[in-house]
Amino acid sequence: MTISNQAVRFHQYGNQQVVKIEDVAIPEATGSQVVVRVISAGINPVDMKVRSGFLSEFFPLKFPVTSGSEFMGVVDSVPAGLTTFQIGDRVMGLTGNHGAFAQFILVESAQLVRVPAGVTDETASALPVSGTTAWQGLFEQGQLKAGQRVLIHGAAGGVGALAVQLAHQAGAEVIATASAKNHDYLSHLGANKVIDYHHPQEFASIKNVDLLLDLAGAGYENLSPTLKPLARVVSAVRPDIAALISTASEPVFLQMHPDNALLETLVQQLADGLLMLKIGKIYAFARAAEAIEQQHGGVTGRAILKIGNAN
Repeated sequence: MTISNQAVRFHQYGNQQVVKIEDVAIPEATGSQVVVRVISAGINPVDMKVRSGFLSEFFPLKFPVTSGSEFMGVVDSVPAGLTTFQIGDRVMGLTGNHGAFAQFILVESAQLVRVPAGVTDETASALPVSGTTAWQGLFEQGQLKAGQRVLIHGAAGGVGALAVQLAHQAGAEVIATASAKNHDYLSHLGANKVIDYHHPQEFASIKNVDLLLDLAGAGYENLSPTLKPLARVVSAVRPDIAALISTASEPVFLQMHPDNALLETLVQQLADGLLMLKIGKIYAFARAAEAIEQQHGGVTGRAILKIGNAN
């Protein structure tokens, strides 16, 4: 039986219609690279921005491009002499800016993390971008410390929900913005206060914020008055954040980078019940173009693309 390898690809920037499912060559394990049979993949708002060309000024692409950056799957083949992984191992990881939305992908073994038995396929595929971005935004770029006040703007998505939990665990005072329907959800995760970003007047009650973690990409006129003069501003969605909001501490755009030691820690916390990652809508592989298009933010939980089967 001939095995095919279908991938979600686009050959030019554009709208939903440029995304096609195409047959590509099945990769071969070589050197330090293993082949992973992908089971599921996390879908991020950045996938839509990459496809549309919104980020082309900052991250130009060489076409054709396979969408997606995070995945969970099973090791399908390993090169001779590599002993760190075996065929059948459940793994998760990041491919970089793209390349994850395919049935078989070639991945550096150093980029893979084993998935604990207590973590579902869908949760594992949704963690790498969300968890790494949340942690790096809060602590690496944001330098958040216990007792400080952090405002997480757009907190109901995958990154925001984990950021709320991580900031709460670190002893910070956590203020989250989201739609009213997510108030109880974010309070349960550890937010001290949740404000509805649809009602700008609610921002008037927020003052002396030490760190703004921007996951929404809008509403800066309401956010600026909440900040201390030396507040840190980190945006995971706007590369031009320094031109949109000003403080004495220069705003920075978070360019998330893979960190396997961090990812291992976070996935173990999930397995131990210390963190929760809510899964939102799960899309069939054939609906990949639609799934990418719908990642405009404001959605509770992480969207998942189901690519293969566990067996």
